Amino acid sequence: MHNRHATAIVVAGHGILIEGASGSGKTMLAFEALAFFRAAGIFACFVSDDQVYLSARNGRLLVRTPEPIAGLAEARGLGPARLDHMPAAVIDLAIRLVDEDQAPRFREEAEIVHEGIAIPCMVLPQRQARRAVHALAAILQLPPFGPAFASV
Repeated sequence: MHNRHATAIVVAGHGILIEGASGSGKTMLAFEALAFFRAAGIFACFVSDDQVYLSARNGRLLVRTPEPIAGLAEARGLGPARLDHMPAAVIDLAIRLVDEDQAPRFREEAEIVHEGIAIPCMVLPQRQARRAVHALAAILQLPPFGPAFASV
């Protein structure tokens, strides 16, 4: 199990790992995604903010919340704030946040490898959470781009 600087969420049963430099908008993207999908009646849950433990099991990439930060997320200007969370998830998709001039306008097939497991990766501009949520909805075929197949 390795510690990784990343944030993790689950949307409609898909585990999503959000990576990027400090200040790139990982937490804001997670919050925007949770609010957007929950408002659409789609299951969305927080897993971990800023630090995750990654491990491989049965050919799948698992993410776990480090115990000291379980259920905490950074609220800028306030500090750590408590919220509901899942302690672990299987990761199906990664989002890598980069400078806007390094982000492709159209999706290019990409993957990242963690713990020997390759997973698809979307490269998106940092600090543009709302745009990133729409790209996430499109790739997962969730509203407004597809039917809601995992409603709560």
